[in-house]
Amino acid sequence: MKVFRYILLGLIILNVPTFSLAVFGTTAGALTNSMMFVGLVVYFFMEKKYTVIIPFLVLGITYFSISGFNYTGITEEYIKDVIRYFVFIIGAISLAKSTDRKTLLILFIIGGASVLINALVFPNSYGRYSGLYLNPNRAGLVCLIGFVLTYTIDKTYLRLLFQFVLTIAGILTLSRYFILVLVIINVVSVFVNKKNSAGLLAGAVALIIIIGTSSLQLNTDRFRALKSIFSGNTDVKTITKESRDETWALYHDILVNNPLIGVGYREMQGKKSHKVSIKSGVHNTYLMVLGESGIVPFLIIIVFYLSMLVKSRRFLATHQELAYMAFTLTTFLLVSHNYFDNYIVLFLSIWLYSSLTISDENPINQNNIIA
Repeated sequence: MKVFRYILLGLIILNVPTFSLAVFGTTAGALTNSMMFVGLVVYFFMEKKYTVIIPFLVLGITYFSISGFNYTGITEEYIKDVIRYFVFIIGAISLAKSTDRKTLLILFIIGGASVLINALVFPNSYGRYSGLYLNPNRAGLVCLIGFVLTYTIDKTYLRLLFQFVLTIAGILTLSRYFILVLVIINVVSVFVNKKNSAGLLAGAVALIIIIGTSSLQLNTDRFRALKSIFSGNTDVKTITKESRDETWALYHDILVNNPLIGVGYREMQGKKSHKVSIKSGVHNTYLMVLGESGIVPFLIIIVFYLSMLVKSRRFLATHQELAYMAFTLTTFLLVSHNYFDNYIVLFLSIWLYSSLTISDENPINQNNIIA
């Protein structure tokens, strides 16, 4: 059963179905996707049963039912998306509750390492790297979660080594979100424990290596903007180019004119939309939910993630990684409009919710820390 669990976790966290679809074709993508969902169902029935997490259930019901009223796309696709979401949030509960921090850390380190391999072995003209995740911003999230989980490692040299590797991988995504959140987490961690200041050193060394390595093929504009921050002549224009607030502003009228029930499923997701002419996508999960399904699901998702963020504060002294993970997930939703089919984010949200819900029956809350 343990091997089966590792396979399922690998399929989810290493983004295997999506990567297989993009690299190996439709057959491989469909096969690995089916393996993931069938595996979740099998695991759910074979392992100990847990109560469905109500916020995920209510959010899914309200979002899909309201957004479905105005949906003008292919009905079969809508039904499949609904089924996949509910199968995942129900089936992944047992998997999340039986997954410890050490296993998660190892998988996220592998995910981060794939970004390094992408940059060093398979460079591309785009100059932003994502490894198994195909999207630099999603790869940045993976590197952040891996970095957060390194705080569970007691041995200093191991913690610094993995923080160094994940910082380099994250910088190679050239994700503004990654850099900003990494800085915030590092600063907060120093206030929590002065010994964490060594993490700042690991990050600084990683940054110096990347800036000083001319052989790396990086996106010219973003890399120049990154270097400008430390040169005293910050390239504000490039840093703020196509910023998220500019993207959100494009959808202002749609959001203001349709606050109650939104404009329908997928209409805020760019190329997937049928009625909305803006094809960039809103790049904000909260606004996506508001724009597609209205105020009720919007309030549910806002309250849900803010409540986890607030609850996580009491763990800063004992399990600081939970607070950093809550902050990372809550803020990541501000820059991404893929949520209901983003299985990495959904799984982490389920795992985090379970970790923050103290119970003797919850194995995540036991001492699953790397010695």
